Amino acid sequence: MAKLQLVGDTGAAPVEISAAKTMLGRDPKVDVVINDASVSRRHAVIERRGPLWIVTDQGSANGTWIDDARVAEAPLEHGQTLRLGGVSFSVVLPDEQPSLVAAPRVPPARAVQPLSPTASTVHMPPRPAPPRRTTDEAAALLGLWAGAPADEVRRQYQRIYNDLQIRLTNAPAASLRRMYQKNLQDLKAAAEVLCPGLLQ
Repeated sequence: MAKLQLVGDTGAAPVEISAAKTMLGRDPKVDVVINDASVSRRHAVIERRGPLWIVTDQGSANGTWIDDARVAEAPLEHGQTLRLGGVSFSVVLPDEQPSLVAAPRVPPARAVQPLSPTASTVHMPPRPAPPRRTTDEAAALLGLWAGAPADEVRRQYQRIYNDLQIRLTNAPAASLRRMYQKNLQDLKAAAEVLCPGLLQ
């Protein structure tokens, strides 16, 4: 049976996924238990849909991310980095399924609100700055629509910015502080994409 592997950066054995639908999270009753405070109890589902493996976020607090882009639902491809909260995995697809590796990327189906992290003991190395976002990606990050008026962009930016600043100030772990700082950078970049010069 076809399978997918998630290889962590801790040296632990890879997680093998072969079932048609697999729940990942912190809850001891889910299919794949990830014992980390940044991971929600029922964080995400990975399921097989035809030739593709699809990850779907389950309303997690800290989000599901693929290569530094937060997603609600997206296909997984060989070589990507899948991050659940503060825990990262490399996606490995078997060599006998080149169709999965070559499958075109599909944009996320649903926009999600910016994250609301909890305490974490994971120490993540700082990530390089992501590439410039498209208008649709920037709007999704702010929870708006492409073409939203500048006043609405400013209001939404300020609301999310204030929330992240409070969380950054109160973050108990360095890994969380780095996550909040990156979220603030992403937020500013998204606002600039939607309304250039808005924050000057």
